[in-house]
Amino acid sequence: MKRFNKNPNMLIRYIIMQYKKIKITYCLFLKSLIICLFLYMFTLCNVSNAEATYRLAENDLIQMAVNYFSLVQGTSVVEFSEVMLSLNAPPSDLAKITWVCSKKEHVLLALSETDKVIYGGWMVATGRNPGQKIKVGDMRTPEGVFYVKSIEDSSFWDSYFDKATKERIGYGPYFIRLEAGWKGIGIHGTDDEHLHEIGTDASHGCIRMANDDLLEVVSMSMKGQKVVILESLN
Repeated sequence: MKRFNKNPNMLIRYIIMQYKKIKITYCLFLKSLIICLFLYMFTLCNVSNAEATYRLAENDLIQMAVNYFSLVQGTSVVEFSEVMLSLNAPPSDLAKITWVCSKKEHVLLALSETDKVIYGGWMVATGRNPGQKIKVGDMRTPEGVFYVKSIEDSSFWDSYFDKATKERIGYGPYFIRLEAGWKGIGIHGTDDEHLHEIGTDASHGCIRMANDDLLEVVSMSMKGQKVVILESLN
């Protein structure tokens, strides 16, 4: 302090230098804090959306299976008590699984027609336009009996462009391609921005679902499984 007593200007310069150092440190700290908060909020949003699921309640699952089995048998109504619920499909049962999609109810079911067992059910989005598919680009989901052609990793695919909404939509982690007589028809996921379309007429013709639900479907899928797409289960 003696040198500052002899030269007051040095004291002033010293105080200014210390102030600048404190200001720079404070600004860096503030910027780091803002970045950390942003990353934290971004992570929270992604985790929340990634965990979105649209599984059907057990009673609804069984009732829809009853409707389907009754529809298939035609001559008799299947009772509620005849349908079994098994939420874990053993590997030995995968070949028995039939995938049933009802466009009106916007559901996808995994069930065994031979054993009257239902393994799961989820809300999905189907074609934007109702009715049977008649031409490429008509945004209708084809109705009929089809088969799983392949299960493809679509995690690196580019999103596709929706001409109607001018938005880009992701395929999710997998694309279950169907032998449906139409190119590009399958079961796939979506992105966070289009989760709200699950349960509506929104797709270009595919069966679109939440990614977490799609992972469950993929775990029970194999080439050659039957896929039945109906206008309605009622």
